[in-house]
Amino acid sequence: MAEPAIKTEEPATRTQTTLDRSWNEICELGLQKHVAELDAYGYTIVPPEIANPNNLAERLLDKCLDIAERRNGERPDLENGSTHVNLEGTEVGMRYVGHTYHPHGPLGDVFHSLLLEDEVFQEALMNPVRLALVTHLLGYNAVMSSMGCWMKGSGSTTLALHADNSLPSPLPPHAIGCQTTYWLTDYTRENGSTAVVPGSHKWCRQPHGEEKIVPEKPGDRGNQQAIPLEGKAGSLLIHHSNLWHGAYNRTAPGVRVSLTNYMLRHFMRTTENYIDKIPQEVLDRHPPRFAILTQQGVKVGGSNPEETEHRVETAEKYLAAYAKEIGEGYRPVEQ
Repeated sequence: MAEPAIKTEEPATRTQTTLDRSWNEICELGLQKHVAELDAYGYTIVPPEIANPNNLAERLLDKCLDIAERRNGERPDLENGSTHVNLEGTEVGMRYVGHTYHPHGPLGDVFHSLLLEDEVFQEALMNPVRLALVTHLLGYNAVMSSMGCWMKGSGSTTLALHADNSLPSPLPPHAIGCQTTYWLTDYTRENGSTAVVPGSHKWCRQPHGEEKIVPEKPGDRGNQQAIPLEGKAGSLLIHHSNLWHGAYNRTAPGVRVSLTNYMLRHFMRTTENYIDKIPQEVLDRHPPRFAILTQQGVKVGGSNPEETEHRVETAEKYLAAYAKEIGEGYRPVEQ
């Protein structure tokens, strides 16, 4: 008598989660190494051949130079740095240095609120490589806090080490924000590169005392764990909001140029406000995630019931459109 056949159950089909979707995007773009570096060191540098599609960095640089010329009345001297050497900060316009106005400050010339200046800045926001790594840190609910260009000439002052997370210690171990920086010129120690303390994002606190000091040269007083980040123009630096970072002074002639794009979780207060401020033709030109990134899906109250109702209805509209695009349930951006 034949043995009865054993009936096997069909394996259950698991619903794809936002974590699955994020990991698939990372794998499709070949970014596994950069995710590992983000988790281990708190930062990663994506090289130009991956981070710079269609000469994006060169086009960003040209547009930033145009804006600098328009706002300041002179075009930056990238080669010799005559326009930015020991740039003196003022309390007028955007030529300021940090929270104080130091005559030889480490930041130089800063231009904020660039998103709507030109389509190339919107392209920089939507760069799939950048978005995949931002999503790994912050989820699909990430919003843009600010976009700015930084032009730094030679000077004598370093930028103190700090974490961008403004919460009191202990800081949460997960990122509430991340900085993404397009290097539009070469980054070297002599050019005034970013300084970081690898792995410091895991310490969940701000640096104190001498921990804040970036040594100008090996052996100088300061944080001996700080290292310079170096690479070619067109590279993309991304770092966790807890990472201790600062900058070296530029000793070489010329101007260092970068474009920063700080990202936050949707419940954090942003530096630049784009709620209800993005022209409809700009929103229509981009996929639904652009609306989420530019704060259109954030539900904030108004100053009266009518305004509050309008903002909630608008946010729901963009959230639903994004849910439809990625094929998830109604709440795709909650993570």
